[in-house]
Amino acid sequence: MTSDNGSSFITDTAQDWSLHRRVAVPDPVPGYFDRPALTERLLSADHRMAVLKAPGGFGKTALLAAYCRRLGRNGVAVAWMRIDAAVGRSNIETHLACAFRHAGVHVPDPGPDGRRAAGDRIELLLNAIAAYAEPVVLVLDNLEQLADPASVGALNTLLRDAPPNLNVTLACRELPFSLDIAEPLLEGRIVMLTAAELRFSPQEAAAFLGRYLTRQEFTAIDRQFEGWPIALALHRETGHGSTSAGADSSNLLGNWIESRLWNRLTTDQRNFLLDAGLLDRLDPVLLDEVLDCNDSRYRMQALPGLEGLVRFPRGGGTGAAVLHPLLRRHCTERRIRETPERFQAIHHRAALTLERRGEIIESMRHAAEAGDPELLGRLIEDAGGLRLWARQIQPPLEEVVALLTHDVIKRWPRLALTYCFVLIVTDRIPEARRLYELAAASSDGFTRNPTGEVRELRIDQFFVDMSFFFTGYTPFSSAKLRSAVAGAYAIARDVDLEPVTRVFINFGLCIYENHGARFDAMIECIKQVRYNAGDSQHNTFSLHIDVQLGAMAMAQGHVQEAETCYTSALRTARTHCPDDPMAEVISDALLRELQFERNLLSLPVAAGMRIRENITRPGNTFATFVSECAIVTEITQYVAGVDEALAVLTEMMEYARLTKRQTLVRCLVALRVDVLACAGRADEAERAWRVGALPANDADCLDLRSLEWREMERIACARLRLYVACEAFETGRGFAQQVLGVAMKHKLVRTAMRVLAISMVLELRAGDTGAACAHARNFLQYYTTSDYAHPLVREGDAGREVLESLLESEPRGSTRSAAADLLKMMAAGKETGAVARFTDREIAVLKLLPHLRDKQIAAELSITREGVRYHLRRIFAKLGADNRRAAVQTARSIGLL
Repeated sequence: MTSDNGSSFITDTAQDWSLHRRVAVPDPVPGYFDRPALTERLLSADHRMAVLKAPGGFGKTALLAAYCRRLGRNGVAVAWMRIDAAVGRSNIETHLACAFRHAGVHVPDPGPDGRRAAGDRIELLLNAIAAYAEPVVLVLDNLEQLADPASVGALNTLLRDAPPNLNVTLACRELPFSLDIAEPLLEGRIVMLTAAELRFSPQEAAAFLGRYLTRQEFTAIDRQFEGWPIALALHRETGHGSTSAGADSSNLLGNWIESRLWNRLTTDQRNFLLDAGLLDRLDPVLLDEVLDCNDSRYRMQALPGLEGLVRFPRGGGTGAAVLHPLLRRHCTERRIRETPERFQAIHHRAALTLERRGEIIESMRHAAEAGDPELLGRLIEDAGGLRLWARQIQPPLEEVVALLTHDVIKRWPRLALTYCFVLIVTDRIPEARRLYELAAASSDGFTRNPTGEVRELRIDQFFVDMSFFFTGYTPFSSAKLRSAVAGAYAIARDVDLEPVTRVFINFGLCIYENHGARFDAMIECIKQVRYNAGDSQHNTFSLHIDVQLGAMAMAQGHVQEAETCYTSALRTARTHCPDDPMAEVISDALLRELQFERNLLSLPVAAGMRIRENITRPGNTFATFVSECAIVTEITQYVAGVDEALAVLTEMMEYARLTKRQTLVRCLVALRVDVLACAGRADEAERAWRVGALPANDADCLDLRSLEWREMERIACARLRLYVACEAFETGRGFAQQVLGVAMKHKLVRTAMRVLAISMVLELRAGDTGAACAHARNFLQYYTTSDYAHPLVREGDAGREVLESLLESEPRGSTRSAAADLLKMMAAGKETGAVARFTDREIAVLKLLPHLRDKQIAAELSITREGVRYHLRRIFAKLGADNRRAAVQTARSIGLL
């Protein structure tokens, strides 16, 4: 190989290739993700030097290569030099001359023997650059490899005396200690890009992965990778959709960490980092105690090239730094594989150390990793057992209790109750019941606590009892539940009770009173919760109190207040409790119920929301189950007819029975009666009532001492529907008046409006239009303050007929505008969903749609392709879809597929 001036400076072929690799700009990386904003910063004319300083894997080389190609397209000469170990230990002047010659700059030969002084060689180089006259950019990659002090000094001379036409860009994991760039940095003549700027934002990570991410996936990707480009690249290239691909990605990243990121660590440094990575944070004092040393701070400072992979507290807080989650995972995997005994020993010492510090939650995590169920059990109980739920650590709590052995659970009944609570909120009710019975057996019916005070055990028992009730497992009529509530009230009155436990108990009582429509008592419980929580009221309690207040406001017809509470709860759930399985589920479902009741969520829109998929998700309560099941049933009836709605109800009932939710089963039976009665199938409705063992007389349908208010509402409305279907009009009138009396006594405005709408239909069927109009008028009076439109809109033609009669008979009046609004609403609904059910042929086409093309469907059904397209247009219109995929998704969400 010869230089531009014809002198030979390398003749060996191997050296020739080695030099070419060092001075040639790298080829584009396959799948390179362009980041034009960063390239523009490097191209800025406001600086003479740019520095990219970040650990390995942050895309420095790829970004520099893209920057150089951009310069080349602009006609700017680029001298590229990749510094490796061989260059780093020798004089750099010769290599720099080669890089500039490769860029087209005429650099004179240093002489026949090439042994001119280093300063003279740098002077030759500077003169050559100045003589070139055109702009030229020097790019030095892997600058941390520059270990020779004389070479660093030569580079300092080059940077200090550089001619005006030379710009310099440096990339490194860490700057050489003696590199002199302080002056231009202070003068603002350097563009500095660190790991913070090179890290992918969550939006860039999603774009880099090349697929749509749900909000949960978006959050998980951001938490796991924290924008580390190399980790995201390996995740993408190994197929980020499958479990096996995740394992491959982890293995590849581990290999990369050991061979590329930690390649400059000594054995002692590597072992220190593997040990330190097992802890939640890099706290030097904690590390000293756990690792039995006294120099952790200095050893951490000596670790090379990890600056951007250590997260420091936001806002410059005083907390300890945290290692990147993927590095921590690598430390865990290596320690387990290489030295499992040391892995357990470090976690055990960490658990004991953190316990002494009073950091019980973190101590529990380490005890779980150490595989010490006895220590873990003691820590969980000392920390409050299931009361840890109030401290927003549901996922860790779920993980740690799963590691408890049967022997520990059997000997520690409070631990059994803690595990029981975790099973309830994760929708494993039968398992929870078996564990509850084990706890009862090991404590003589919760009268003896082998590991502490009986009162503590009874408090935990009460909250588990309330959890069973909250999910619909325990009926409101349960004598055992009433006894538990009475005991909880007695404990709550104990003046010696610590405030946090008083908060815990009153929150459970709040839920109980809400379900019984004893709203005044519920408000008193909430006052106690807020008073005892004080300024430190926790997000978990705040969120669920908003839910309870919203449910009360919704029942009483205070729709704006209900919406405010539900929206606040949903915001808190998404912001502060993203890992709580109950938080978002409850808020989301009840807000949707409120919208549906107000007719703000039309049936065609609701049909596309895939609500049916929510029914079996963990975190559902009795209230959310009842509301979601009712919406799904009505959507299915709207789209596919009564028989399909009954089939969906049967499926939901099987799920309720499988999970032993007695209260939910009873409500679903009532819902089945309602659907059959509305369809005029009175005999089937009566039979469903008897087989479902619903109350035999009117009074038992309205007993709020034995029924939750939602349960009472559902059963009472179904019974009134049954009277209408059986044409038992006089009996129905009397029953409707009883229901209205109970509703008014407990301020259940929503219940009253539902009963008035059904009573209107009853009178219309009985031939008394005047009485029907009277009920509609009462309904509209409620509607002016509580805009629950759906109870009347649902009645379809009957409601339309009565409202039109009202408009004719009352040319003036306070209810006239409300009646006109409802008629407009009903007309709009008729236009958006003109056909309420599918034909048999449309159902047949729909069932083939996920698997076959139009031509294949035509052959399968022996119709023309035009016939298939005709049916598809009708299917799309009924499902509110504009393509095949959306139609299939909506059909699945409502049970048609």
